[in-house]
Amino acid sequence: MKNLILSCAVSVVLLPATSWAQVDAASAFASRDFATARTLWLSEAADGSAEAMLGLGLLADRGFGQQRDFDVAFDWYLQAASLGLAEAQFNVAIMLDAGLGRRRDVGEAQIWYTRAALRDHARAQYNLGLLYETGDGIASNPALAAYWFGKAAQSVPAAAQKEVAQVTASRMVAAPKVTFDNVGTSQVELVWNADSNANATHLVEVIEAPRVGENYGAPIMSVSTVSSGILDLNGLPTNDAIWRVVNLASDDTDYAAAKWSSSESVEPPRGRITLISDPAVKSMENAASVFASSLRQAGYWVQITDDVSTQADNFYVSYGYASDQQLANAVAAFLPSTEQITPAKQLLRSMQPGEVVVNLGAFR
Repeated sequence: MKNLILSCAVSVVLLPATSWAQVDAASAFASRDFATARTLWLSEAADGSAEAMLGLGLLADRGFGQQRDFDVAFDWYLQAASLGLAEAQFNVAIMLDAGLGRRRDVGEAQIWYTRAALRDHARAQYNLGLLYETGDGIASNPALAAYWFGKAAQSVPAAAQKEVAQVTASRMVAAPKVTFDNVGTSQVELVWNADSNANATHLVEVIEAPRVGENYGAPIMSVSTVSSGILDLNGLPTNDAIWRVVNLASDDTDYAAAKWSSSESVEPPRGRITLISDPAVKSMENAASVFASSLRQAGYWVQITDDVSTQADNFYVSYGYASDQQLANAVAAFLPSTEQITPAKQLLRSMQPGEVVVNLGAFR
């Protein structure tokens, strides 16, 4: 990989004042007392310090005070990286990308570069841009190359000088492939691969599974991004949730989605269906309840609402994306037929992918 930025951990630990290790260990390292630094870092690493693990990885990586050992270095870096330390994540990516002491694995390097890049590690952002620019070991993607170079530009002069040709023609939608997920109450972290011919915009959806017989709610998270990953350290209020990444068409007319995932083996819905019912009309309310029960038994998530603001409109079912037209038509087929009412109608930017709205008041 041309212009690869190698690990710069040395310059970090040589600084007299550092937030990533205890002062005594850092001072020992700075004065080249590697034996003392190693002893202190081993003690701190045993207590779970990611910064100490990074220091131990550096000692083995550079052969400071010991024989150089890439395997030991990688193991320490990986432990620190798994705890979320961006510098360690970058070092893991470097070793995988360059094949240091192991077989080169660009796919795994891409994941670790992305995880560090999501934590604002500028050199990881730049190296990630290089991967997408050159297609060295992965599929090239000009849009993502430009995105990550743009992120790194303020801190990495070489990134600011990059000019990546952009695809201006109309682009397709293609389901992204999620390559890493860590979703729970502590954080939401996702990394994915995007087709080089797909539109650049992706939607990250996280939704909570409803209890049996209850309404589903608004998404916990619905974030649009042109990145190849997302990091939210706020986490989720519950583990009872599912998530996916969706590629959106540039005009919002359609989408292609990755499969739903969950940490608790939550069964994803066949679709989400909102029933609009007027509680003032008892027969409509009863019909909504019966219809909701049937849909839930068939594997759909349902919510019943009394928002009657759209009941004057002349259609039964509305959907936001072309891929949901089939679902909308199937739902409409269960409702009474009349020439005066349109069975299903597309309303752009009106709902989530995989969601349709049933206007039971249309037939009244």
